[in-house]
Amino acid sequence: MAFLSAALPYIAAAGTVIGVGAEIQRGKAQREQQLLLARQREEDANEAAAESQRQALFERKKAKNLMSRARAVAAASGAGASDPTVTNILTDIETEGEMNYLNALYSGNSVARGLRSGANLARRPTHSNLNTASIALGGATSWYEKYGS
Repeated sequence: MAFLSAALPYIAAAGTVIGVGAEIQRGKAQREQQLLLARQREEDANEAAAESQRQALFERKKAKNLMSRARAVAAASGAGASDPTVTNILTDIETEGEMNYLNALYSGNSVARGLRSGANLARRPTHSNLNTASIALGGATSWYEKYGS
């Protein structure tokens, strides 16, 4: 029993050291996980931006095809390309197509911006070092209160 009493201060100190080491490892693992999450969000942001560009180009192409069809129908009906009604219809189709193009780009860029913001937040340092210091100080204080006289 005397040996156990003499060893208790060292056992308490070893417990504190082990706790600090475990907290350091947990902090490193958490940091790696956050960086992985940040990389994934960056990739998702790039994919969202690329998809919106594809969608925007599709919208523009759709408008061009619709304008071509409108010209063909106008020509088949005998109306000229410079007829005010035909010109107004073509202008409306072009305007709507461009709006759809820009909306697709804006939508994808908004999603990408949100994902990049999340990636930046994930890259910020955590409070793991404070937790480690807290464990170390708590252990030292406890050790001193029990054995430090």
